[in-house]
Amino acid sequence: MANPITSAIDALVVEANSDAALRARLLTDPRGTIAAETGMTAPDNWSIIARENNGMVELAFENDELPDDYLELVAGGISGPGGSFLSNC
Repeated sequence: MANPITSAIDALVVEANSDAALRARLLTDPRGTIAAETGMTAPDNWSIIARENNGMVELAFENDELPDDYLELVAGGISGPGGSFLSNC
């Protein structure tokens, strides 16, 4: 099942790539545009970076903390068929 947050952000990016006014708003004020268009807000400790790459809008979400899932992965030493998961990063 698709994550509703990811689906909403993906739909916004798709729309921004075909709507010049929305693209300009998203690139200028990604946090405000996401809130206005989706009703969702990112935590204050997250940075939202909007940029154009080859004419397409891209969004990046960053914070100073490692996600719990990542910490569990590293602590648990999960490995796959090709060796350590992290060796492919």
